[in-house]
Amino acid sequence: MFRLRLKNTHVFLLLLLYNVSTRTGQSLRLPMRKDCVPPLGDSCIEIRQCQFFVDLLDKSHSPRSKQVIRIIRNHHCGFEGDSPKVCCFTSKLHSDTPKGINIDVSQHENLDLLPLESCGYIRDEFRIINGYKTVIFEFPWMVLIAYKMEHGIDLACSGSLINDRYVLTAAHCVLNLNLEFIRIGEHNIETERDCNYIKGVCAPPVQDVTVEKVVVHPEYVAKSFKNDIALIRLSNKVEFSQPHIKPICLPFGKNAELNLDRRFGVISGWGITETGFKSTELLKTYIPIISNDDCKKLYDKRSLISPEQICAGGFKGRDSCGGDSGGPLTLVGKINSTVRYIQYGIVSYGPKHCGTDGQPGVYTRITHYMKWILDHLEPS
Repeated sequence: MFRLRLKNTHVFLLLLLYNVSTRTGQSLRLPMRKDCVPPLGDSCIEIRQCQFFVDLLDKSHSPRSKQVIRIIRNHHCGFEGDSPKVCCFTSKLHSDTPKGINIDVSQHENLDLLPLESCGYIRDEFRIINGYKTVIFEFPWMVLIAYKMEHGIDLACSGSLINDRYVLTAAHCVLNLNLEFIRIGEHNIETERDCNYIKGVCAPPVQDVTVEKVVVHPEYVAKSFKNDIALIRLSNKVEFSQPHIKPICLPFGKNAELNLDRRFGVISGWGITETGFKSTELLKTYIPIISNDDCKKLYDKRSLISPEQICAGGFKGRDSCGGDSGGPLTLVGKINSTVRYIQYGIVSYGPKHCGTDGQPGVYTRITHYMKWILDHLEPS
């Protein structure tokens, strides 16, 4: 079924890999990659033989988004007749996650404190990743952490709302820092009301909620960012009745067993962009997750990539950056047969220069910490 559909889009794929006609009327083929190396792949093969592109070009991704086009162009490495070839991983896929790292929490007494019926909701208009800008209501679990500084209030790290009293973030975002409040329901920091004028809708005002307490993982190591995870308990319960404030889903059961290697995830935040300044508007991008073994090869030998971490990114200009710390790395999955966003990672650290080609960012692997998270949740 896939092969027939791909054949019908053959002209589309060929057009993607050529420039538009020049003034002389000639068409110029885009430069092709000579070598296929992680995080792009390890071999140059015909596109229909690469399972990643079989999934990427599935009908659920149609119409083609700009992000899908970028991915195809980034992986393009040649042709086999008229069929495009792409960089792809062909070596046997394995999980470098040790047995026992994903502790089963499906019977945990606090699992019912996670709002499984209302988390990670994906509206139909948001199913296609179509660029870097987000629209209101797209990621309603995103929060900003406000710090009290000498010059005033600074909105720096991010986090994710996991229930009506708790925010999940990175330990380095809260340890020994003066938290002033948590901003919930934000989209554009500079606007008093966030509106989608095309659809004629506006979001309710943001909520600034003070912090009751912070729980940092007791084995957090600042030097290596090991166990870079923390929980923030809010002073007041937040309501999920408005569309701009909703919780994200967390992985457990079969979702916790998912091998993430070579899948694509979504990151979002207000961090530093290619301009060198923080974004005033919530942005997103689509990044590949690579195995820890491949990640170790790409990083300096002094960098210890542990099984409790995830490596993702490594594409020029597509990465989390300063100010995105503590934010979520999410994948699309199913909760009770419904397609949802599920958070698998927390932005922890990355290369000195964000978005460096071949240098992925490092994220805290949430599946390893699900028991710790549930152990520290208290009823509202």
